[in-house]
Amino acid sequence: MLLLLTIAWLAACRPVQAATEKLIQLERTACMGPCPVDEITVYTDGRMEYKGGENAPRQGTYRSRLTAAERKQLIAKFDAANFFAFQDSYVSTKLDYPTKYITYWKGGKSKRIRDYDGAPAALKALEAELIKLIKADRWQQSAMPAR
Repeated sequence: MLLLLTIAWLAACRPVQAATEKLIQLERTACMGPCPVDEITVYTDGRMEYKGGENAPRQGTYRSRLTAAERKQLIAKFDAANFFAFQDSYVSTKLDYPTKYITYWKGGKSKRIRDYDGAPAALKALEAELIKLIKADRWQQSAMPAR
């Protein structure tokens, strides 16, 4: 009995691993033309998930992983661009543009930006970094359980 109690106590005292949280996400929406509809999510542990819809480079759900160095570089780019200082939304009166939603989580806060048109070059550069990841030949298709 004492052995069982000791094992239970040791299991309860194990350090709790931090939950993996979202770090960065880019969602691209449809337009009247061949705009890709997809979403990439990068997690704090470097894990990445990709969901591709119509006109996307690949359809379905895929997984990949960033190295620690790649993750650090990506975070550095978001910080150097001063992501939290961007406006919440960039829009214009132009018709039929796809909308991009880019979100960054850091230090207990998050910001989601809607980019329909007119975003500054620094924000477009961050979007381009994520699109490069989407297009990279590093994804493994995964079966997602039905919700």
